[in-house]
Amino acid sequence: MLSKKRTVTAVILLLLILAAASVIYYYFYYEENLNKPLPMTVTVDAEDNQEPEDIAYSFWFDYMNQYQGDDVGSWKRLTDARYNDFQLLAGEEQEFAVEATFWVQLEKGNWSTHHSWGDVQEDGTVENIQWTFRIKQTGENEYTLLRIDDISHAVGDLPPVEDTYQKEAGIEVPDENNRYRIRNGTLEVTYDNGANWTEVPVEVDELFEGDYNGPQDELIEDSYVITPERTAFVVGGHQSVKVLQSTDQGETWESSSVPSRFQAVRMRILDFVSESDGFLILTGGRTMSWEGNRIFKTDDGGATWEEVGSVPTERQVTSAGFIDDALGFVSFGSITRNDNPPVPDLYRTADGGESWTQVDVSIPAEYEGIFRVAETPTFDGSQGTLLVNQGPNGDYQGGNVKARFVSVDDGETWSFANLVDPDDVIER
Repeated sequence: MLSKKRTVTAVILLLLILAAASVIYYYFYYEENLNKPLPMTVTVDAEDNQEPEDIAYSFWFDYMNQYQGDDVGSWKRLTDARYNDFQLLAGEEQEFAVEATFWVQLEKGNWSTHHSWGDVQEDGTVENIQWTFRIKQTGENEYTLLRIDDISHAVGDLPPVEDTYQKEAGIEVPDENNRYRIRNGTLEVTYDNGANWTEVPVEVDELFEGDYNGPQDELIEDSYVITPERTAFVVGGHQSVKVLQSTDQGETWESSSVPSRFQAVRMRILDFVSESDGFLILTGGRTMSWEGNRIFKTDDGGATWEEVGSVPTERQVTSAGFIDDALGFVSFGSITRNDNPPVPDLYRTADGGESWTQVDVSIPAEYEGIFRVAETPTFDGSQGTLLVNQGPNGDYQGGNVKARFVSVDDGETWSFANLVDPDDVIER
């Protein structure tokens, strides 16, 4: 028995050593060789286009040419290299970062199935290589390439149909078994993927009252909860807001009043975090880009609701939610300070909504101004996942790619992890 334990221990140690060696290779060999020829300098004609993307292309073209000749040192030769896209990430005329997406074809016989450039196809092609070029203007028409960062392996580009990827990325996966439909002016719910439907005793128009001008063939986002244990809807949108709920899959229904102060409610976000504890966030009184918000809490399963506080800002809410009976988050889109790019405007409570503090979500320099609106985090214990999207006008990689942040202290601080690709567009 002792001998077997020693053997297992030795195997584990060997695996750890191999893993460490691969990390050392990547950071000290691959990255060192990636930047070995740098800095590089180019001089552009005063009459030529001096847009950052064009300057980055000049560097990329010269850099790739180094690996298409015979004298390439420890790097493998390339038979072809072609770009897909160049996109300005951050900076201005004097100093900037540009992302290059491209593919290469390695000379046959000089590559394995897994190369430091990425996964190699049968014909030697490596697709979807993504590098960030950090460039500085060093003269009137002179630019210097200071550093190249390979971000290919930092992108979570697994297909969105994989539920495990969605959950790990923090993207909610809808449960098709428990859902609703609005048909012939009637709201119905199912708990068995549509095999049976139960009518909800409510006038559909009451679900859209208040400051809401959207379509009425789908319920207002986050204004309802549908699970086998509890089904609840926010009804009304004025001072007579109510929560209609059933805890026996629609056999019986109960209604409870919420003391709303708003003449017209815009957002209504309903969230139950346990059998007895729940929260309702209402916003209203909108004027231009400003509005009020109120936080309500129940500790008796929704039978009664009490106002517990509000977030100390009158900006418009974009998303919100509670993790447990104490921890919650409200996002107010993005905020711009001085002349800096917009950053997420996220608030956090650790006392059930009584007090709120603004959370610092530091966007990496190369993504400043691209990712700007924080979504509601998800948690597994104290470890959280936060997605930051591009806002309604984002166009980076199609606009739906998001930045993923992680936290290990209940969301008090957040660190950038990678990019996630819900629509599987990055490698197209």
